[in-house]
Amino acid sequence: MPNYNFKKDLSVAKETEKEVAKLLQERYGLNILSFEETNRYDILTEKNEKQLTFEIKEDFLCEKTGNVGLEFECRGKPSGIQTSQADYHIYKLHTADCGIQYVLHKTSVLKDMIETHMYFRIVNGGDKGSNSMNYLFKYNVFVSTGKIIFAS
Repeated sequence: MPNYNFKKDLSVAKETEKEVAKLLQERYGLNILSFEETNRYDILTEKNEKQLTFEIKEDFLCEKTGNVGLEFECRGKPSGIQTSQADYHIYKLHTADCGIQYVLHKTSVLKDMIETHMYFRIVNGGDKGSNSMNYLFKYNVFVSTGKIIFAS
């Protein structure tokens, strides 16, 4: 579950990024070039002289709500999907029926999902005082537009 404390949640996020990097190396043969500390992307990879960038997200509440949140604003400023320059997003979803799933989306697909209003509402969430705004997608809609790359 999220801690709703930025420092604690950041350490969990960094561990998730390491998990995903290992998955990208082992399953897809990607070389990890760097872990980034910016809002542009989290992981820079390379394969066959082509660089790819990944944004890594984790949704703990999907298990309880059956929904997936996609942040777009925090503390009154653009964040998340609005500031990401990643080629791909990988979501680690904690689900009630399927355990943990890693779902891959092209960032352009997520932006198209927003533009075509595939979300069913906008919600406020996150740490106290963060005023984080999220597009909320039904689990089935979110997963059907991406690719499950690993499940446990």
